[in-house]
Amino acid sequence: MLDTYLGRSESLVGGVLDRMARACVRREIAANWLTVLALGSGLAAAALFWAQQFAAGWVLLVVSGVLDAVDGRVARLGKGVTPWGGVLDLVFDRMVEGAVLLALSLPRPDVQPAALFLLATWYVNITVFLAVGAASRHPSGKLIAYPPGLLERSEALLFCTVALLLPRWLAPLCIVYGLLGLVTAAQRLWHGYRVLQSVAGGAPQP
Repeated sequence: MLDTYLGRSESLVGGVLDRMARACVRREIAANWLTVLALGSGLAAAALFWAQQFAAGWVLLVVSGVLDAVDGRVARLGKGVTPWGGVLDLVFDRMVEGAVLLALSLPRPDVQPAALFLLATWYVNITVFLAVGAASRHPSGKLIAYPPGLLERSEALLFCTVALLLPRWLAPLCIVYGLLGLVTAAQRLWHGYRVLQSVAGGAPQP
């Protein structure tokens, strides 16, 4: 949800990201390299979380998020979006999310049931995401076409920030975040139903 508003070019954050992307294009920095750097900084953040270096880990996680937001802009402004770039972006994002969740929950047995619930909701969400995107026939600049949802990358960063500030609340935060993830999955499933009904030539049924 926040990604949709913060990523707009007319917003303060969107404008900064656009300027960063144009600078990368001028320096001929490939979008895929930014995607790789986003993965590296995200995994390094997870390692720091594991080592209880939460402040440094949070900074690297923000760096990872910024790189993840810029790489697509660089691709669109430069040589264009490629299917392989989309694959890297999708896979590497999931790797960072999984690594961060493991780093935060494995040292905390009291948190692990809630973390497993959150992981299960991610499983449902990504299945809806991929299934709806693969079945949709509308062209898109992204590898998988999907609508904005309640939870996106910005909300994940916000969740991690709150979890680091309130470590005793990590378990209930995982539950709440997981429930919101299920709401996001339902949003995208409903969107997919309407799109596919339209593609099939019929009006969406209630």
